[in-house]
Amino acid sequence: MNKTHLSKAFTLIELLVVIAIIAILAAILFPVFAQAKLAAKKTVDLSANKQLGLAVVMYNTDNDDRMPFCWGWNSEWLPWHQQVGPYVKNVAMWKSPVDNWGRGTEGTDPTCLPGTQTRAVTYSMNYLYPSWANSSGIWWGAGSEQCNMSPTCDDGSGNATSIPSVASTILIAPRPNWYHQWCEGWATEDWFNYSEFNMTGGGSTMFTNGTNYAFCDGHAKFMQKSATLKAQGNQANTAMPSYWPNDPVNWPWPAGMWDKRQ
Repeated sequence: MNKTHLSKAFTLIELLVVIAIIAILAAILFPVFAQAKLAAKKTVDLSANKQLGLAVVMYNTDNDDRMPFCWGWNSEWLPWHQQVGPYVKNVAMWKSPVDNWGRGTEGTDPTCLPGTQTRAVTYSMNYLYPSWANSSGIWWGAGSEQCNMSPTCDDGSGNATSIPSVASTILIAPRPNWYHQWCEGWATEDWFNYSEFNMTGGGSTMFTNGTNYAFCDGHAKFMQKSATLKAQGNQANTAMPSYWPNDPVNWPWPAGMWDKRQ
């Protein structure tokens, strides 16, 4: 007597239903995974900011309370990240995990081997390039407007004691671009209206709607750019200088946490 063997299997409809369910779950979960991954990178970036800020504090302690100048002109062409480097040790920390710019090979700086694979740098010091003079016509040095505003200064006068509120004065901000690297002195300063800071994928929105900053007391914090420009201390009552650009969008006054005069 022959027995009929019946094989059990999914029907086509059942398979289509299962595939549809998997697709729906994937559509729900993938964005969640992406957000979790970005959040993890944000935490790594925040930690790097804090450690770099503390490295500058230690540098100050060993150098008569003086900040490293971002371009290193006071002694030689030595970018501030190289000056502070011995206090950090880990060169990879200078590159943010969301900095995806390609940089090619090293520049011609004698401190590095030209043509070797570059070591990327994301972070810059809070300093405004002297695009205008102050009321006395001074462009550089201790009396210049950018040195009056910024934690660092080209003549070495920038120091922690000249900053009334170290906890609300920005020290480090991101400036990712294709040429910001260990062996180049360019892009070592940053300001709230710099093109690299505000471009798509730039420093001001590295993490959706904001970025991480290191402050002059060594702590680090995530903030939106608009929050950094809110008046601090006595700034709200300070009249806008006559030479300040009449451009409230790109040159708002006061300059908030970017200006150490609080």
